[in-house]
Amino acid sequence: MSASLTSGVEVSIERLIELAAFAGLASSSSFAKSVVGSASGPKLGDGGDIYDLRPFQDGDDPRQIDPGASARSGRPQLRSRHEQVDRTALLVADFRSSMFWGTQGRLRSVAAAEALAVEGWQVVAGGGQVGCVTFRDDHFDNIAPKPREAAMLSVAGALARSHDLALQEALRANVETPTLDVILDRAIGFARPGCDIVLATGFDEPGDHFEAAARTLMRKCRLTILLVQDALEIDPPEGVFSAKLGKSLKRGRLEASTSAKELAGFGIDVRVIPAADAIDHGGLA
Repeated sequence: MSASLTSGVEVSIERLIELAAFAGLASSSSFAKSVVGSASGPKLGDGGDIYDLRPFQDGDDPRQIDPGASARSGRPQLRSRHEQVDRTALLVADFRSSMFWGTQGRLRSVAAAEALAVEGWQVVAGGGQVGCVTFRDDHFDNIAPKPREAAMLSVAGALARSHDLALQEALRANVETPTLDVILDRAIGFARPGCDIVLATGFDEPGDHFEAAARTLMRKCRLTILLVQDALEIDPPEGVFSAKLGKSLKRGRLEASTSAKELAGFGIDVRVIPAADAIDHGGLA
């Protein structure tokens, strides 16, 4: 495991930047220049148009014949233009107090931040735009989607700062937290039509109207949920255990979470993120 991995309790911007390696950005010169903190230096353009060349056929528009390609091949070649569609992703981090626990490896909140960072770097590497919304117990922050590595660096900083504030808030008692249906309603307001919304959450306190909120959102955007789960939720140990719930001591058996199945039943694309598995450059370690 890399020495730069966090303790599993904190989210550092350095750690989130390291995760760019999964998108092949960490070794690129343009990425290195942006990380150094300079806004100077050459910027990559928006990219050229993408074309497809194929032999000319009866019925094709002769105005689309490519003279150069035709001369090289010895027969008429048609150039057809493909519109380049950039992906826009809004990363939504659930940093409510219910996310700040874990029995192995990382807190669920840390796993959520790191999973979103990997997702964001992949979007940027593909030429897309990325923004984020972070929800804490009593506050939320947002960054509008923008292109290039500089945008993802801003998102990484926002994730780290918001997680630090949320960790402080989680230590307080009797803080009223929003339910997930409220979070989805807020996310709809920040999302551009047709964009990807990627929500990292433990699916705690979904609220009475979660399914309706999710379906409303999916009529406007594509929704993916990164379901962050502790080892106890994925593979609970057998036996009878005692737990203090409020002022009472309860005994019972632990059961595996059914949240992934429930979310899939709503028609949501869901991916389980094991909180215990720290992401390393060689995979999961």
